[in-house]
Amino acid sequence: MQRELNAILTVLAVGYDVTVEINGMNIGVKGQKNESIKLFGKNNPTVTVLPDDMKNQICLIEGNNTISVTCKRIDEKSSPELTIELQARDLFVNGATNFCKKEKISVGDEKSFTDIFSV
Repeated sequence: MQRELNAILTVLAVGYDVTVEINGMNIGVKGQKNESIKLFGKNNPTVTVLPDDMKNQICLIEGNNTISVTCKRIDEKSSPELTIELQARDLFVNGATNFCKKEKISVGDEKSFTDIFSV
């Protein structure tokens, strides 16, 4: 039996425009606020009952996954640091993260990065 893949993506992005793609799927992060989004594996049996507006959160695969982020700091009063963190469900107990990235960005600057995380 395959394990059910679930993860929580947290984006601390007050004052930022942000787009996040996981394995090429735009998961709907808009930025300008702090967001936590539950992500699902493509083999998870519960995904058949998800509403249409959550279908973009079915993006995880066993093993290596690609995360691509584009962000722009638009508010000078915001934190100079954008934080993106992903934690898989089976690691919630001990608090370990699968992926954590902090980017320092000046007002008006746009950055893009792509990285790999494993679940």
